[in-house]
Amino acid sequence: MYYRHDLPYQYPDKCDQHMIDVKHLRDVPLDENYPYLQKSTWFKIQRGFLHFCQYTVLPLVMYARHGLHIHGRKKLKQHKALFENGLITVSNHVFMWDFICIMVAMRPKLGYFPAWKTNLEGPNGPLIRMAGGIPIPTHSMRSMVSFKHAMEEVLETGKWLHFFPEGSMWFYYPDIRPLKKAVFKYAVQYDRPVLPIAFSFRPRKGLWKLLGKSPLVDLHIGDPMLPDKSLSVMEATRKLHADAYHILQGMVGIHPGHPAYRTEQDLENYQKTM
Repeated sequence: MYYRHDLPYQYPDKCDQHMIDVKHLRDVPLDENYPYLQKSTWFKIQRGFLHFCQYTVLPLVMYARHGLHIHGRKKLKQHKALFENGLITVSNHVFMWDFICIMVAMRPKLGYFPAWKTNLEGPNGPLIRMAGGIPIPTHSMRSMVSFKHAMEEVLETGKWLHFFPEGSMWFYYPDIRPLKKAVFKYAVQYDRPVLPIAFSFRPRKGLWKLLGKSPLVDLHIGDPMLPDKSLSVMEATRKLHADAYHILQGMVGIHPGHPAYRTEQDLENYQKTM
């Protein structure tokens, strides 16, 4: 279902620009020695608790807060063998706890995802790390190498890695913004399937109107996409990048001919629609 809200959000001019201000509570020193991929006993205990919450508390909370409806979960079972050696998921990034909704949809898998450093320095930093956030360094090449090694380890050990390839979160934005190509290069290099996940919205009706103003949330799980091994890395990346953009748009109800449908993924010249 394609639904455009009428809430007074002011979306940034640049399509990957962040639209939230995070209160700074701590410094996260992202040098080459930072544990981008946590392996401590305490972290494993936290993840065990989170795994329990995936089945108990979180589905109830996400339904009560966002009216979460999940579509296509049966595809996880249909393609279980394909995902045994790990997978990459991609989705639009449209509200604060959309990754929690993805966790609920993907249970029993617990994944990892690259995270905005500023978020880890704010109030939700510890929760983001527990959920699998790997902070993205910005000021050091050596730090970036360590970060990439952590991402590679996730894929090499057959785990689930999620990306928000739009690059930033825009509250309840109904259209799919251009995707960053580097995300899909990981899939080609490591020969991992890409599972598209898309969020669309529906209006609040009846009693839901008494519980909030934000639109209710539908999460759609698509069919897995495979890198084309007959192409070079560059060409296979380009094809996967273009196909994912088309598929994600279709999953939220934006098809060729729709006013919001796009094929060009120009991050600098994207024209926002709201």
